[in-house]
Order: sequence, then C-alpha cells, then structure tokens
Amino acid sequence: MKKANPETHQVCRSLLQKAVRRGDTRLTREVARHLYDIGDTSWLRARTAVITFEECWPLGMQQSSQTNIDSILNALTNVAGAVKVKDAAGLGSLAYEYSIGDHSVLLHVPEDKSIEHVCKAIKEPEKFWDWAKKTCSNNEQLALVEAAHKAYRRGGWPWDRAFMQAAAYLAISTNELEVYPSAPKQESFPLWIALDKHTDQGKAALREAAKIMGLPVRQITWVSFYCESALLNEATDSYWWSREIQWRLSRFGLDYDKAKALWSKVQPIIAEILQDQTQWLQEHLSQSVSSGCTQKTVEAPYSQEGLWKLPTSEATFNTQSLSQPVQNSLPGF
Repeated sequence: MKKANPETHQVCRSLLQKAVRRGDTRLTREVARHLYDIGDTSWLRARTAVITFEECWPLGMQQSSQTNIDSILNALTNVAGAVKVKDAAGLGSLAYEYSIGDHSVLLHVPEDKSIEHVCKAIKEPEKFWDWAKKTCSNNEQLALVEAAHKAYRRGGWPWDRAFMQAAAYLAISTNELEVYPSAPKQESFPLWIALDKHTDQGKAALREAAKIMGLPVRQITWVSFYCESALLNEATDSYWWSREIQWRLSRFGLDYDKAKALWSKVQPIIAEILQDQTQWLQEHLSQSVSSGCTQKTVEAPYSQEGLWKLPTSEATFNTQSLSQPVQNSLPGF
C-alpha cells in the first residue's frame, strides 16, 4: 500500500468514518461530498466499501450498484443511520493477526474455528471465494458474497480485505441479513476526534500525551481508538467485536473498564493539545459548506461548543457478550 498523498485531506478522510460510526448522517454527507468535490474520488469509492463492511457488514449488498456520487452518499448515509453490526470487523481483525503468526488471538474454544477458516481465506483467497459462492443457500447470501468479493478485488489494507472475507463467511451462516435503523442522533459531534492515529496531527498529540502521562505510545493509541475513535451511536451485541477489543487491550494489561478509566485522564490532555487544529477543522468545514463544496443551503455545521462536547452515551460493545458466543457450525472450505 502506498502512503497517503500529503495533498489529500487526511483529517476529512478520518472525520468521514467517525461521522458514520456516530450516526451523524448530515456530517457524513457533507464530508463525503467535500472529498468528492476536491477530487478524492477513487479513495472515496474504495473507502465506502471498507466502511460498510467494517461498520455494518450486512449492508455490504448495496456495494454492487455503487457507481456515482449519489450512490456513494446513499451507501454512507445508510450505514450512518443503521444500528451497527461489527462482527466482520472483529472476526476479520483476529483472523488477520492470526495469519501473520499471532496465536494469542485463540482462546481454545470452538469459536476459534471461525478465525482459522478466515485465516485460511486470507492465505488462499481464490479458493475461498469459489467456495463461498458455491456454498450460498439463497440469493441474498450470494449478493452479499459477490459484493464482498468485488470490494476485495479493489484492494486496500490487508485487514480491510479481511473484513470483507469475514463478512462473506458470516453471510453464509445466516438466513437473515437484517439491519435496523438507529435512533436519531442527539448530541453534538466532537470534531477533535477526527484528529486521531490516522492523521499526522493526531499521532503527534498521542506522542505528546504519552510523554506527559509516562505511558507507552502504543497503549494510549489503542485506548484512544477503542474508547473514542471507534465509538458507535448504536450497535448490536457482537461476540467478535467484543473479543477483538478484549484481546487487543489485554496485550497492554487492560480490560475495557480499565481502558475507559485511563482514557478519562488522557482525553482532556489530547483535546487541549488539539485545540488549534480543531479550530482549523471547524473553519475548513464552514468554508466548504459556504462555498458550495458540499450543500448550497445548510445551517452552520458545528458550533464552537460542539468542538469539545463529549458524547453522552457509548455503544461500543457489550462486555458480557463473550459469555454467550455466537454459534457457528460452518464447515471449512
């Protein structure tokens, strides 16, 4: 994978997925339209597929008809407005780590077989896609598998492609691929969260905060991701997403409650460090809207108060779901 072009709007790219995760459909459309208008079209098309399979994998079926900006906007809005379904992201991440030799992802339980199967898919992709298409029992499953394969062929980071393989694997195990609308968004959107580990400004802030706190940068980076960047407006219980989070945090001697406690101390430091950059983002978005890069007539996008307001609810994952694992009787391929 090539590094991001320094001329791209890294922060806006990061903001797009945060807006989707937190269910802000208006901000999602504004940022997506802005990226399209500045010519970031190829990235936007490819990333829309990744976002869909990562955040709400059953909606992956909509990717097959994604050919223009209206289709992209509709696809992203659908994901933003849905109750998130994160199993493909969790299973895909664990399978990817297993594929590069980290056996600590296994818990020595029957569900480990799914990790092993998706790991095999990563290593033998053509064999996997052929098996997946032949194993589908209905048109809905086949539509999702074909959409996942199409998105997979576009390329991307290996863990992103693993999400698509995990989605195809999961699709075959269910006869219902239902998605439910989420409750309307209530709280203001904290723009500073776009400045995370996916941006140069965010990386610098994480390093500075780690130095101040006397903690490892990688520990703070992953805590910030799971406790802030990856927060969702609403989500189904997800065995695999829960398992990924608990596995990743355990590598730093943390569980989710300890990570949240740590983040409550680190978050104000990072928000303070990022004040100037957040103000710039506020002005950048306002200029984009007023110049017609997004929508011609909209209210002022985000008030100064909204820059710092933290969400009033968290729906990242159910910490109890590991005690009730998803049953999976799929054969290997």
